Amino acid sequence: MQCTNYSIYANITDEEWVEKLISIPPIQPLHYYFFKIKCYSFLKYIAEKILEAECVESILGEFYEFLSHNNWHVLRSYKKRDNASLSTYLSHCTLHYFLRKKEKAKPLCSLDSKEIIEQLNNLSTNDEEKKETVVWQAFARLCERDQKVLQRLIIEGRTTTEIADEMWTYVKSKERNWRNLPIKRVQDTIAMMKRRALFLLVEAIRQQPS
Repeated sequence: MQCTNYSIYANITDEEWVEKLISIPPIQPLHYYFFKIKCYSFLKYIAEKILEAECVESILGEFYEFLSHNNWHVLRSYKKRDNASLSTYLSHCTLHYFLRKKEKAKPLCSLDSKEIIEQLNNLSTNDEEKKETVVWQAFARLCERDQKVLQRLIIEGRTTTEIADEMWTYVKSKERNWRNLPIKRVQDTIAMMKRRALFLLVEAIRQQPS
């Protein structure tokens, strides 16, 4: 039976979520709220942008299996590390899981990753000839966030800390000042943004007509 009084879950802490989700027997209304509502935002992004799925529901089963695998290992590993919320922690873990799975599932495109990065290194917005390359045309189709992280880290060769002020504006975090967070969390977050952007760039190259 699905619970419609979702306000009863509003004040549950992250640690309580973990405890309740791994409880036996499972609390059905709470599971429904967690998987269908609380996690909806980042699952929608993964479904649409990474997996090109028709709807979030199409990946809910695999998301449940991912979390519950090995006696809920992913959830049990959450220790509020680096002050990350449970939602942030799960979105990173889930994105990594689906990215890795899709990367293994099929050839990326006619160019390998090294060639793509080399071409990105050579891109210049002032060079009209380079704008005709497959990589540049795919790059131009990315959203602003993905373009920025590739522009700063690969094309300009800057470090994560040098671009943190700019890139943190794209991060959904309760802590708006990245300087208040452990540097490793900031580096890991921006590294994941880079990996996601590279993946989407490769997908854009693959989808271009030959």
